[in-house]
Amino acid sequence: MSIDRLFSLASAHHQAGRLDLAESHYRQAISIEPDRWDICFGLAQVLIRLDRFDEAIGWLTPLLNQPGDHAAVYRQLGLAEACAGRRRQALDHFRRVLEHDPDDPATLHIVANFQQALGLNAEADATYRRALKLKPLITVPAVVAPPDFRVLFVFAPSAGNTPIEHLIGHARFESNVVTLLQGMDYDVDRLRVYADVVVNLISDVDQGHAFLAPAQALVDGIGRPVVNHPRIIADTGRESVARRLAHIAACLVPQTRLHSAAGLHAMLLHASQAPLPFPLLARPAGTHGGDDFERMEDCAQLQAFLNRHAASSYYLTPFVDYRSDDGYFRKYRFICAGDEILPYHLAIDDQWKVHHGTTRMASHPWMQAEEQAFLDDPWRVFGVAQRAGLQSIRDAVGLDFFGIDCSLARDGTIVVFEVNASMLVHGNNQQFPYKTEAVERIKQAFHTLLERRS
Repeated sequence: MSIDRLFSLASAHHQAGRLDLAESHYRQAISIEPDRWDICFGLAQVLIRLDRFDEAIGWLTPLLNQPGDHAAVYRQLGLAEACAGRRRQALDHFRRVLEHDPDDPATLHIVANFQQALGLNAEADATYRRALKLKPLITVPAVVAPPDFRVLFVFAPSAGNTPIEHLIGHARFESNVVTLLQGMDYDVDRLRVYADVVVNLISDVDQGHAFLAPAQALVDGIGRPVVNHPRIIADTGRESVARRLAHIAACLVPQTRLHSAAGLHAMLLHASQAPLPFPLLARPAGTHGGDDFERMEDCAQLQAFLNRHAASSYYLTPFVDYRSDDGYFRKYRFICAGDEILPYHLAIDDQWKVHHGTTRMASHPWMQAEEQAFLDDPWRVFGVAQRAGLQSIRDAVGLDFFGIDCSLARDGTIVVFEVNASMLVHGNNQQFPYKTEAVERIKQAFHTLLERRS
């Protein structure tokens, strides 16, 4: 078969999403002409979609030494590095894209997002404003033309936004993202054209508090159906959620309390009278994941924690030993999308601070088998009473799309760790391919939620 025919077949399979066939034909073509630019570039794009990011980078990098569209290569390199979780490298590549096209609004938005994620807040703000002057919306086209409907996503830098990158890919709806900045005027009538349904992404009360009122004014002015309305998000801080869920049957909800730094320091000056429920967990307000999140056994440890992690306020939560009978800790994550409660992952570790990415699950087949069984049928693990408890949590929180992190105590009680709309759903599951089907179910439920609202 000729190289042009192989390339044509590879491209057709690529566009149709038949990635294994596309890869096979690209590789056959490369075996005939190893240095052909468009074939190597196409193969790299397929590898990125197959979550084989380092392989893709290996094919892309040599293309920078050949004549061709170097901006396109840097863009794909940035995408691969971003998908692999290497933000600094991704930012460097997208900056190189800007060298070729300095006024491309989409790339400016991407650069600003990475600057913000890396804590380069002043640079990010300037880049966002430059991008918005050029183009107020970033659009991700639908896979069909015309799109079934249009979605307007409201995003605010440094405000703890719901991650949607994986959720909006290959959708039948058009995605339009507007960046909310302080002191900027927005043309509500123009935005309404791009919004059959509005999704508020501002999800962390501590990080995004200053943006919630402007976001509410904006979405109310647009006047379309809203997913995760800012008014509801405003009542989903850790303390507020813990208080609202305190009396749900079959659930144990450790009562998180928000303390100002000044109040905590004053309390610790009188350590003997400090009414603190040790052992307890401490974290600066506005943080997620395992960073700056530690177990305290006494006032001295807490004082040392405050000295290491300067913040304006902190959350303190009574520690619950949720270890299973076999000595392992298990953290389950569910995603609520409309009326559906869907499993996302099960993380297993021998340490109390369990995060899927830092466990040793990749080297323990029995852990993977247990997670897969949970994803395939979560209601064999969470029985009738526990399922009713999760439904009660969903109803009490009142959001349209959010996550629940929890465990099961030895007596079957649901131990609730965290409930909010900031939880990540991603498709980067090379080590755990059995997770893909569960992630796709969540993605489809999200699409169905938007379609019904629109």
